[in-house]
Amino acid sequence: MRLEQRSLLIVAGVRLLCALNSNLASATITIHSVSVSADIISGGRGRGWYRNPSFISSKSTHHWTGVLFRTRGGSTVEEGATAVVDAEAAVAADDVADPVISNDTSTSGNATEADTEPRNLTFPATRSYDGSPEDPDGIPTRFLLMKKGDRAEAKDAFEGHLAWRKEFDVDTILSRPHPQFDVCKALVPHYFAGRDPHNNIVFVQRPAMLDFELMRKNNATIDDLLMHYIYVIEYCWNILEEGPPEGVMTNVLDMRGLSFRNMKNQEYIGFGKRFVNMMSSNYPGRSYKTLIVNAPKWFHALFKVFKPLLRESTRQKIVILKAGKQQDTALKFYLGDSLPRDLISDRGAKQVQEAGTRYFLPTEERDVCEPGPNSLIEFAMRQFCIEQLKFHNVTLQEVI
Repeated sequence: MRLEQRSLLIVAGVRLLCALNSNLASATITIHSVSVSADIISGGRGRGWYRNPSFISSKSTHHWTGVLFRTRGGSTVEEGATAVVDAEAAVAADDVADPVISNDTSTSGNATEADTEPRNLTFPATRSYDGSPEDPDGIPTRFLLMKKGDRAEAKDAFEGHLAWRKEFDVDTILSRPHPQFDVCKALVPHYFAGRDPHNNIVFVQRPAMLDFELMRKNNATIDDLLMHYIYVIEYCWNILEEGPPEGVMTNVLDMRGLSFRNMKNQEYIGFGKRFVNMMSSNYPGRSYKTLIVNAPKWFHALFKVFKPLLRESTRQKIVILKAGKQQDTALKFYLGDSLPRDLISDRGAKQVQEAGTRYFLPTEERDVCEPGPNSLIEFAMRQFCIEQLKFHNVTLQEVI
């Protein structure tokens, strides 16, 4: 593979990682004069694994190609990993002091029921518990951590965030009708699967399945999809996980289907760039862990090239897995009862989606919900959206 192609794949891979994390800070890596945003974790309320689980530990722990996760937050599956062991035994051995929290996927705002009184669905940029009341400049702690304590840069970043919220009226986005909810959900698979064993929200996405043909058939645009993502993230941090304290999430990026074709698609790259910029500027410090699953072989190889350039805090939050029993065991460990069936290797391998077709159909029955695209969280969020549409006398747009 030529060096130019390698650079392209590195850039594209990091952009995908960053763009769909929804918890980015603005660390910048320059690879062949291309700036790429990388995810920087800034702590949060999620609890973690203090030691590497035995089934994803590495024999080499000092070389830079060894284990990514050396501190609280998890481990990675690397080449030369030890034999797979039972996930439950690993949890019992490595996480005894950290009890597993019940996987309750209900929302904190009773979003599935229409309130008798109109609910206040205006949410500002700051909270009483985000550090801004105590800060002399009113800056949330996440923005200061994103800029590594540089107050001037943090102030500029937060002022930019406030301007962005005003421009797109983000504070009231949840109170406005969203008739394209089902359409945008169909354009690229993304869903809240449930909660991990530490009660962090699990967000799954399949970036390679972004379907521009379906987008055109339904008269949707990239702008519509970006606004939809804002809607979903605002719902997450204001209704699903309203705090205090500020929540973090476990992200799962399913890379199945990623190829050079995606890398050469200007629409795809254009969406990714805009997504990176939007998320990195406005939602820093929300990542607990990022699991990259079904990663192609070239992704593993090229990640080793740019891994030394990543900050330690970034490396500690990234786990790269490839399809197989070891991946399934690791996912069970990290996601617990919220592991979607469509992420299990032998099931996912059978899935074939043609352009212009839908990945899944939303359920209308709560009783049939399960971790995945039709989780209880997804059901509640869709019902919340429908209630707002009814309140505004707007019809939910059907997917063509």
